[in-house]
Amino acid sequence: MAYLSTRPVVVNEAIVSSEPRHPVTSEMNKFSAERKLKDAPKFERTAAFGEKIKIADPQNEKPQFVMFIKDGCPCSIEVEPLFHDLNKVYGKRIDFVGVIDVAETKAKQWHTDMLMPYPVIADENQEIIQAYGIKNSAFSALVSQDGKIVKMWPGYSKSILKEMNETFAKEVGLKAKPFDPKYAPERATSGCQFTLEKA
Repeated sequence: MAYLSTRPVVVNEAIVSSEPRHPVTSEMNKFSAERKLKDAPKFERTAAFGEKIKIADPQNEKPQFVMFIKDGCPCSIEVEPLFHDLNKVYGKRIDFVGVIDVAETKAKQWHTDMLMPYPVIADENQEIIQAYGIKNSAFSALVSQDGKIVKMWPGYSKSILKEMNETFAKEVGLKAKPFDPKYAPERATSGCQFTLEKA
């Protein structure tokens, strides 16, 4: 009960400040740019509530938007509603998938607390996170239907969310409609660093 009582809930306004908590660095931008058109690491997993998910499988019927979540990270909490908004626009044409750095029980809790409209995969040992080279939360990647990384983003901001909107539309053959980035910061912000507890 204590865990539940301390968990934040989804909001549609800034939780703290519009200033970046973890500014996106030139190294993050370089890494993300270098991943473009590379083969996306492939994984087959069962999501928190039983959905069978294949990440980057060339047999997938749709592109995928994969976002990397750190449990309890305020950055992940803040960006989640903005990704939900993108899902409202593109969810029928792009499969959204969250990957979170905890075991299944906590992945289910995140899914419930954050009112997730798409599956969340537990990645307690960070096998998926590390395969994608992700070091911070709020990173995300658009994976094409044939398993290539269309674009990777090292964080979010007003301009990044608008770019996501345009990139998603182009990938599925639509004309981009205006997208409201709401409370997203002007300066690009990444998330908290992933750490892997050693036994």
